[in-house]
Amino acid sequence: MQSSTWLILLVAVVAGVGIAYFKFYTAKKRRELFAGVAAQQGWSYVPANYALAGQWSGTPFQTGDNWRVTNVLSGPYNGHQMVAFDYSYQTHTTNGRGQRRTTTHRFGVVVLQLPGALPHLEVTHEGIFGGAVANAFGFRDLQFESEQFNRAFRVKADDERFGHAVVTPRMMELLLARGEIGWRFEGNSLVGWDRGNHDPAEVMNRLWLLQQVLENVPPYVWRDYAGVDPRPQQPQQPYPQQQPGGPTYP
Repeated sequence: MQSSTWLILLVAVVAGVGIAYFKFYTAKKRRELFAGVAAQQGWSYVPANYALAGQWSGTPFQTGDNWRVTNVLSGPYNGHQMVAFDYSYQTHTTNGRGQRRTTTHRFGVVVLQLPGALPHLEVTHEGIFGGAVANAFGFRDLQFESEQFNRAFRVKADDERFGHAVVTPRMMELLLARGEIGWRFEGNSLVGWDRGNHDPAEVMNRLWLLQQVLENVPPYVWRDYAGVDPRPQQPQQPYPQQQPGGPTYP
């Protein structure tokens, strides 16, 4: 074998080792970062808990394969149980020459536990499809009096009456100002997510946003749809803990 070929192989090996070490070092520092945040907040931290991947059914869960749940934070947050983690899954495509390509999709997920189960409601950004374009293709979503909100967000609800009861003018104002992630009610969970791994500061910001969403749900909605009244006396009291039958929070 020619010396130039050996040199190429040597460079490739060194580059491969360097990339592997960089990934290892980055993952290690990330684990240390989240473990430190858990200690500061009085939460628990585990490097991985893949069982969480099967507890929710909407975006970004239940698609692709090789589901991974890592850097899991869990504990109390202003009267609620919370869990936050890195989530990833893989999809595969094959080109015309039979070559297989694997793509890893990464998300940062935060979840707040609800005092009772609510109907399914999902709020996401319109993305590359504006409301008018998407509706023309049959992707209908709820429409509200604010055209600015309609252009910015897509709202899907199994019960339209419930959707309009939750997305009040105050809720729209909140989301237009701070609605940077997608979120939905799924059973007794409020799930928030966004693409890419999140950092501790983003975790705290997203938990704050989810709490504001909960606080802007009118009390009659909780009574009519969940059969609970989380704020019977003092509006600032924390919600009760999880009702039986919902997801298990670590």
